[in-house]
This record gives sequence, C-alpha cells and structure tokens, in this order.
Amino acid sequence: MAKNLKSFKFNKGIIGPRVNTFFKDNKMFLITFFGLYLLIFGISLFIVLNYDAQLSRTNYYDLLLQGEYSYFKVTLKYLLYNLLLCFCSMITYRKKFAFAIMYFVVTFLAYRLAVNIVGSWQCSLLVNVLNAALFYFAIYTVFVISIVLIVSYINTNYLYCNDRCPTTLKSILKFSLITFAATSVCIMVFTVILPLLLSKILF
Repeated sequence: MAKNLKSFKFNKGIIGPRVNTFFKDNKMFLITFFGLYLLIFGISLFIVLNYDAQLSRTNYYDLLLQGEYSYFKVTLKYLLYNLLLCFCSMITYRKKFAFAIMYFVVTFLAYRLAVNIVGSWQCSLLVNVLNAALFYFAIYTVFVISIVLIVSYINTNYLYCNDRCPTTLKSILKFSLITFAATSVCIMVFTVILPLLLSKILF
C-alpha cells in the first residue's frame, strides 16, 4: 500500500511539470485558437442577431422540459462530431503548417455556435440561458479544446523533427484517442449528467 502511494506521488510529480511545459510550449496555439474562437463568436453573434427571426435551431433544454430529449441520440451525435474533429486534427501531421486549416474549422465552429444560440433563443430566459451556456457553448468549447490539444501535441513532438523523429504516427494516434476519450467524457457531462440532474432539480 505504501509502495503504491509512493508511486502515485512520483507520477504526480512527473505529470505536473509535463503539463506545465506542454502549455508553456504551446502558448501561441492556446492564445490564437481560443482568441479567434471568442472573436469570431462575438462578431457572428452580432451579425446573426440581425436576422434571428429567420433562424430556428434546437433548444435542447426545451426538449428536456417537454420530455422529448433523447439522451442517447444527442450524445451520440456530438461524440461523432468530436471524433471527426479529432481525426481532422490528427491528419494535419502530414504536411507542415497543415494545422492552419484547423483555424478555419475553429472559425466555422464559432459561427455555428452563434447561429445555434440565437436560433434556439425562443423559450423562457432560464431555459435559453441553460441551453446556451451549459449545452451549446460548453460543447463547442470542448470541440476547440480537442483541436488545440492535438495540434499542439503534433507541433511540439513531430512537426519540425528530422528523420529520427521519436514521435510516430502511432504515438500521435494514441494521443488523439486519449484526447477524444477525455473530451468525450466532458461532452457526456453536458449531454447526459447535467440535463439529468437539472431535469430533476428545476423541471
């Protein structure tokens, strides 16, 4: 037992510095990706508000209130989106600067986020806020996190190395799968756990 505790402390001491180094080395990606995401979201929100009457998007918390929310269908839908984004991020390893394509993907996600929030703002204030903050904004932000983590990993360990690169496609795939698994858990929190809890507390 004591041995296991020592092993845990040792691993914890290794993981912490590695995480700090990872974020320090990829500060540029964190700032540019998330900065672009928030900027485009703000601009898109301002634009789509001018034709909000023409928009109609699903308000998932309204479906929850009406008893029509499908936990399995909604969760599967957003997990598949996350898988697609992780895959697209992973294959950017093939060409230098191919990761720049993911900036356009993040731009599209920010625009779609604004459209979804404005288009689903059709119910009571509480339902609208829950749907906007704890569903759309939360999940789309998780999508961006998936992209940034994978692109940062590739940039740090693969992009500029020579023929003796220690990071192979296998290790990139492994990191991408770990990222997908971790971010998918976050998505399930917002598509299953929170709706389930809030339906019992508020509705």
